[in-house]
Amino acid sequence: MTSEAKPLAGRTILITRTKSQSTAFREQLDRAGARVLEVPAIEIRPRMSPELDQAVLQLETYDWLFFTSANAATIFADQAARLRPGFRPESLESPHICAIGPATSEKIQAYGYRVALVPAVYQAEGVIEEFVRFLKGKLEGVRILLPRAARAREILPEELRRRGAVVDLIPVYDTVLPGGMAESLQDLLRHADIDLITFTSSSTVHNFVQAAGPDADLSRFQFAAIGPITAATAKEYGLPIAVLPHNWTVPDLA
Repeated sequence: MTSEAKPLAGRTILITRTKSQSTAFREQLDRAGARVLEVPAIEIRPRMSPELDQAVLQLETYDWLFFTSANAATIFADQAARLRPGFRPESLESPHICAIGPATSEKIQAYGYRVALVPAVYQAEGVIEEFVRFLKGKLEGVRILLPRAARAREILPEELRRRGAVVDLIPVYDTVLPGGMAESLQDLLRHADIDLITFTSSSTVHNFVQAAGPDADLSRFQFAAIGPITAATAKEYGLPIAVLPHNWTVPDLA
């Protein structure tokens, strides 16, 4: 295969995504000729709670169900299947579902749910703008269920509430630092010749910097971020962003 067909030949790229979600990303980089190193910077730890159980059991009382990540979609759908045997999500009339990003949409559809809205912009500000247009500005009293990560930006629920919606925000998972990750990362940063380090969320940035330790000279590396929010988080730590895709998805990051 020609060098044009393998544009990343000879390049070493470190990916920090969760192990369970990195396969397709790694395969894309492999096909492009890159040498791929993996040190997952986050581990998804589900949170089970009475609030989540109640929301699942009373799902039809909501007007909208928002999924901001594939992880939230998976955890919610799995819990719904456990608590409601025989439940057929494809027959669900209400709530309507808004999925942020194509990967999130694909994940929840794989469980049989129908998605009514996938905003063209994958950050909160764009989601709100498109959702308001979709409802023709009529958010007053609209009941929204928002299962999401415990650590996330507050702008989405706050702005929806400001516009009159009733938002039930339920943390369904934590993003934690994987055991042993710090030692593995520090060893790679010291000894591997890394051309690019990739971030797919702000959580991967926070945990990466924590694991690298205060003595790491991260300014000598170049970084890729999946979107502007992740890039902004990286820049807060002084990390130079060399790659920021036009479309904010993992395939485009590759």
